[in-house]
Amino acid sequence: MEADRQLLQQARNQLDGWIYTARDRTYRELFTGDDAVVTDEERQLLDTVDEELASDGGDGIWGVDEYDIVMGHPKNHPLSVVCTRHPQIPAEWSRGEESLSEPEREQFNDLLWDYCEHVRRHVQDEVNEFVGVAGALEE
Repeated sequence: MEADRQLLQQARNQLDGWIYTARDRTYRELFTGDDAVVTDEERQLLDTVDEELASDGGDGIWGVDEYDIVMGHPKNHPLSVVCTRHPQIPAEWSRGEESLSEPEREQFNDLLWDYCEHVRRHVQDEVNEFVGVAGALEE
């Protein structure tokens, strides 16, 4: 039990770095290049939404996603990564005279959810590697 707690704490100590790297990688995968899931205009719109939400005293959408590492199933994933906060564009958000339509807002929120799940999977890969290395050191 103590070894599990120590492993969890050691992994959590590295979590911020893993998240930073995973966000960068995911952003490149989803939002840039020929395989981007949005157009340049849509990506700019997301950046505008982020800026306006943040300027209104809110959190914006980029970098507000949160993750944690929890004890998982010992045989499969002794440590599991969970997303504890997904960013979203609130229903009342408006960009001046034009508001996002509800289908546009839902589409962007789905995309932000997918973004967080990609980040979570990348961090989980790092955690799995960490657990494998830590396990090898104990043997």
